[in-house]
Amino acid sequence: MPANARPSGPRYLKLASAIRTDIVSGSYGQGDKLPSESELMDSTGYSRSTVRHALKTLVEEGLVTTSRGKGAFVASAPRNDANNLVFSSYTHMAELSGSRASTRTVDTCVARAAGTIAKFFDVPAGTPIVKLVRLRYLNNEPLCLETTYLTDEFSPLIDEDLDGSLYTLLRERFGRTAERGHKTFEVCFAKQNEAFLLDVPRDTALMLITDFVYDSDGEPLHVSKRVQRTDRAKYIEPIG
Repeated sequence: MPANARPSGPRYLKLASAIRTDIVSGSYGQGDKLPSESELMDSTGYSRSTVRHALKTLVEEGLVTTSRGKGAFVASAPRNDANNLVFSSYTHMAELSGSRASTRTVDTCVARAAGTIAKFFDVPAGTPIVKLVRLRYLNNEPLCLETTYLTDEFSPLIDEDLDGSLYTLLRERFGRTAERGHKTFEVCFAKQNEAFLLDVPRDTALMLITDFVYDSDGEPLHVSKRVQRTDRAKYIEPIG
């Protein structure tokens, strides 16, 4: 976790972000011991107070627990907490804002798990997984291209009508409810297919939002990557 690889901002938040990303991507599993304060100080160059502040932030989020004399550990099950981002149906969130959401399915297929997705689901690289690609609209205008990855438990979804709420299907068909997780935000640039579907010029700056989502039992549920236009939506993060 080198310090110079993290985004700008307070050092403790940069370190908390680095550890959080390692946890949600599967580099550290539930119950795993995190590096000690001294190890984190050596690997980042940060002070002990910065390291402790970062760990305290993750404890408050419910991702980490600490034990006196033993160190810090990844929480055995994620906690549903008001300080965490809420993962809710896109359709429902649009309705709450007074907008109208709609969806068009672009592709459904079996893919192969790799990288952070394989780590999140704790499966070997190359394991078959379900891939769902959908174009999301807001008030009939294209907003984002969303690619969702799930384990092969959800393979019946490949033949389902996915133009409605995916979370409703997961709840009603499979008894799985999205409860909490973590989002990452990056800037990306529209590739040819993304530009066509989102109705923007190629190489337009877009926001790539990746969701790592757990269900109500703390089990990995899905990973979603949304390539989103920045001129038709804004993001508000809860505080406190």
